[in-house]
Amino acid sequence: MKYFLFLLGWCLPQLLLAVPLKKPLQIAERFVSKEQWPEMRNYLSGEILQQAKQQSLGQQIPAHLQRRCALLRQDSAAAVVTVELRDTTSRNDFYLYFAKEESTWKLRAVRGLAMVGLGQQMLKVLTTMPPTEIAQYNQRHPEANHAFTVGNLKLWSGADADIIEHFNQHAADFNKVVGLVQARQYFPPKADVLALGEQAANADSTISALLQSLYISRITRRDTGCGTCLEFLIGGLVDNTVGLMYQPDANAVPAMHPDRIIVIKPIGNGWYLYKTT
Repeated sequence: MKYFLFLLGWCLPQLLLAVPLKKPLQIAERFVSKEQWPEMRNYLSGEILQQAKQQSLGQQIPAHLQRRCALLRQDSAAAVVTVELRDTTSRNDFYLYFAKEESTWKLRAVRGLAMVGLGQQMLKVLTTMPPTEIAQYNQRHPEANHAFTVGNLKLWSGADADIIEHFNQHAADFNKVVGLVQARQYFPPKADVLALGEQAANADSTISALLQSLYISRITRRDTGCGTCLEFLIGGLVDNTVGLMYQPDANAVPAMHPDRIIVIKPIGNGWYLYKTT
């Protein structure tokens, strides 16, 4: 009996690894785990099938990082899983996109906000400036001073959880901006005057002061292509942007896609975290 128990204890983990995976979350957890995954290519499709050769993504991630997967959205044909990597000093997020092919879920793409490293480098330079250089910086950049830029870069290069925490701490001011924009009718339905309305809204002294205190670069309706969503743009480069979005009608919230809006995370009460590529 003791030999049987020994063999069972040795074989059981191997048998569990070979059990067919039926859910996107299960596949995601296996794909980012530290162990080898011989069956990996059976669950890959599209671009990720061409990119993943021998090692899973999890084998390429530094071993000391903790990995936490969460199902963000799933319907009958597609699913998105978020992955958070973290250690004692940092957190980072990326996103896995799945499609069902002949009743089998397969991972098709992996995305994350690009060029975050540049923001982190800029932040390092700014946070090591002596007081005299900070004063000179503020003189050269009166509309985006040192304190604002540091706060903004921390959000831009920060983890999703940090951005959401920032929103929750300042939700009253975010909602105040929404109320002012609506009351002053800066974004009329006509698309041909959208740019003018956006310019006027960001030039409003009350709104501008609130955005400065919230470390928001500007408000817009043109970043995600939603048209009816009010977007609080934090920052980014080219098309790789991150921000917070207000849209009380859940049916009007745009869909996630690895080629455009890579993530939309609900925060509550019509608010979302979004990222584009």
